[in-house]
Amino acid sequence: MSVSYSALREADFAPLAAVGEEWRAQAGRLEERESELDDLRRRQIGEAQWTGTVAEEVRSRVKLIGDDTVERAGECRRIAAAIEDAVAVFQDRQEELLEVLASVPAGLSVDADGVATGEAVDVMAFEQRVEAILDAVSEADETLHAAVAAIAGTTDDGERAELAAGVALADDFQDMVARGASPAEVNAWWDGLSPFEQQGLLEARPELLAQVDGMPTDVRDTANRTLLDGELHRRESEIEAVEDRLAADPGNEALQERLEGLRGTQGDLTRLRDTISEPYQVGSGGPALDHYLLGYSSAEDGRAIVAVGNPDTADNVSVLVPGTGADLGNATGSLDRAQLMAGDAYWADPSASTASVMWLGYDAPDEIVPHAMDKGYAEDAAKDLSSFAAGLRAVDEDGESHVTMTGHSYGSTTVGIAARDAGLDVDDMVFVASPGVGVDSASDLGIDPDRVWATRNEEDIIGWACEDTISTIGGGAGGGLLGGPVGGLIGGAVGYFTSDHDDLIHGTDPVSDAFGGRTFQSDATRDADGIEELWKDNVENHSSYWDGDNGHPRNAARDNMAYIVTGQTSGVR
Repeated sequence: MSVSYSALREADFAPLAAVGEEWRAQAGRLEERESELDDLRRRQIGEAQWTGTVAEEVRSRVKLIGDDTVERAGECRRIAAAIEDAVAVFQDRQEELLEVLASVPAGLSVDADGVATGEAVDVMAFEQRVEAILDAVSEADETLHAAVAAIAGTTDDGERAELAAGVALADDFQDMVARGASPAEVNAWWDGLSPFEQQGLLEARPELLAQVDGMPTDVRDTANRTLLDGELHRRESEIEAVEDRLAADPGNEALQERLEGLRGTQGDLTRLRDTISEPYQVGSGGPALDHYLLGYSSAEDGRAIVAVGNPDTADNVSVLVPGTGADLGNATGSLDRAQLMAGDAYWADPSASTASVMWLGYDAPDEIVPHAMDKGYAEDAAKDLSSFAAGLRAVDEDGESHVTMTGHSYGSTTVGIAARDAGLDVDDMVFVASPGVGVDSASDLGIDPDRVWATRNEEDIIGWACEDTISTIGGGAGGGLLGGPVGGLIGGAVGYFTSDHDDLIHGTDPVSDAFGGRTFQSDATRDADGIEELWKDNVENHSSYWDGDNGHPRNAARDNMAYIVTGQTSGVR
């Protein structure tokens, strides 16, 4: 339905937001109920307490009730998310409308129904802006109606037909993605569907939409959360089944190893779910930013892509690519840094909105030696990172967002090689503590070298990342000239002082004059005493760039990155 000018101007969306909160609270109550049922089935009437045919039937029935409760909780969460997304659009567009009214040119008058009189050019400009605002609100209202009706089962015959039509489009969507459709083409295809067609496909086939670049952020988030909840539930059942088998065969080492693996992955997934379940509060007095799950995988080392704030609507978008050692098990640590970057951007420019993305959409090297010396990890990631950047442009609602791509350590190599091999549609690139970015010059990255930034603090060991240095460090750490960290330190120093400082493992040092980009200051914030501690000090300062709390930025690197992310490069030092 269409939304009128006066209705939007005067609306109070707090009651609708409260309804969303109640749906989310109901999901929590249902989840608590399911936990109680699980405890009843496994511990109070488990096989140790009650055996026989009747006992098995009762436990089976309790499990069915628990599974149904999980499904209902998921429905409540999806309704809550749909309401929250709609409220965000309604409030943003209401604020935009009020800003338009506050800035009407002299001589233009607007009555209570939004009818403008005055110079023709001013009237036309006003009407066009208001029409765009009302169209966005109407679209959000229709999407909300489709989501709630589909989930709650209150659709009419026509709406059910559209839902079914959406499900039938699954093959078309798969074919489009398989033939290499661009994120822009994906986004245009999705926008061409009706809200009920979109909802039908989302409800029936979330796995198709979860990680496709060009899909709106809220759609990917809903799809991925649905998949994550389902995987957690399935893995819980797997764990229970292995526990039962292990109870009957306690000496089975293969089963024990299997159980430990399942529990470990379950813990990783649960930690990810819990971290993104609540908004990120920016300091004292800052905004609360919702998390959006844009992709995840529990296969092998695991992957995760999480946004803090909505990239579709943000004025600024920051993407952080972590490096060596990053995996699903420690993804929340990388997300902590992305959260800090979102907060820092707010303090740098409170008038602008910033979304900060942690992109662990690739298999990062596990160890420095030998894995991080291999550029193959970055080369394998290039196409996916390029597609993700293009997807950010495709979903940008006003087409004006400022996008910054930051790589830390090997993550900078990944960013650089993606720019080199596949192209990155970004405004700025930032290389933090880089071992080289796959090119010898900033001019080889496809953007203005003045928009290429690099930093390294003076006590970061990555400055020794030359091939002969790394080899000497490896030998020293393994016993080397003197043995232990001291041997590594001295051996590494020998390699460093006898090598070309501008020539790192993966290309010209981005902080060197020879590279041709721009540099900014960073602090070495972790200090230690003594020769043994000096090695540790240099290693730990490789990860010190985000040190500090989530209030006002506490170190030079964070201050400078915040200025770059918000487009205030005159403040960079």
